[in-house]
Amino acid sequence: MSVRKAVSHGRKVWQARVFYHGRRRSVYCVSKDEARDAERRILDELRAEETEQTAAEQAPATMRMLLDFYEADLGRRGKGADTIERAASTRKALEALTPAVLDAPVTSFGDRDVFAFARARATEGAKPGTINRDLRTLRAALKLGRPEYRFPGKAFSPADDTRVRWLRPEEELLVLEPMPSPFREIAKLAALTLMRQGELRTLRPEYVRLEQGVVLLPRAKGGARAVVLNAEAQKILRTQLEKNPDAAWVFPNADGEPYSRIHVSRVFRKAARGAGLRDFRFHDLRHHGATMALNAGFTAPVVMALGGWKSEAMMRRYAAVTDTTLRRAAEAVSGTEQWHPTAKPATV
Repeated sequence: MSVRKAVSHGRKVWQARVFYHGRRRSVYCVSKDEARDAERRILDELRAEETEQTAAEQAPATMRMLLDFYEADLGRRGKGADTIERAASTRKALEALTPAVLDAPVTSFGDRDVFAFARARATEGAKPGTINRDLRTLRAALKLGRPEYRFPGKAFSPADDTRVRWLRPEEELLVLEPMPSPFREIAKLAALTLMRQGELRTLRPEYVRLEQGVVLLPRAKGGARAVVLNAEAQKILRTQLEKNPDAAWVFPNADGEPYSRIHVSRVFRKAARGAGLRDFRFHDLRHHGATMALNAGFTAPVVMALGGWKSEAMMRRYAAVTDTTLRRAAEAVSGTEQWHPTAKPATV
């Protein structure tokens, strides 16, 4: 600390200068006594700032800090805006329903908090699928901050394997054909290629290789993969590329940007409800395509490769629809078909 005479704008003044643990601050005063007082005040301020910073550095990270870090990490890893938006919606839900959890240390977060949040979401009317999505976000964030924590699997709602996820031929016409372009083309490609909505909305022309009959996705959900295009899918994409030759996206909106997830889902939901389907979602088109392939006799590993799935868990949902052995057994129960132990079962 020091007080010295100085010149500021042609006037003689007194300068109070304080150096404290690498920090420095100074101020001009009109008198020596005033400079001494300022010197003591500055020193107290620097000490208080250091104490506050030390306390912040020593304090354990909170769930709010962890979720903020997780959202930022999603952006650094090149995840889409929709994925980051869904992570942000989970944080907002926590803030609205269990705010104390957000400001509690990450180390204190446990099973009780998980179940309390799931119950609160259910009480406010959130659908099981939405709650499961929030829980998956929490689980992914906790893997970054507390990799040793074992997230309770019982907190997740069981999947509704009875919900219809495919369309009959007449339903396909009723849902897809009335949709305006390019939403109709986006929906058709989802059923034909098993691509996800986000992959289609943000599809770039350079990813489409019509001469090879594939779409190369560098950042698909399960990692980079190639999507095989059948003749109808190639026709749709060729027409779309010719319609917008200079666009940065295959399906640009009026502003030249990709359509939002909310926009596409809203248009599809309106078309589905217009066809009398109350609980059929855009993502179900992907499962519709898988069902068609399985019904055509292709095995689960082939369909998994077609849609980029990593496990057969999804395929088991369609056993009652696609497994010919199950159907033969059902007929045998009625006495219309004889079942033989040596019969070779179909592969699903």
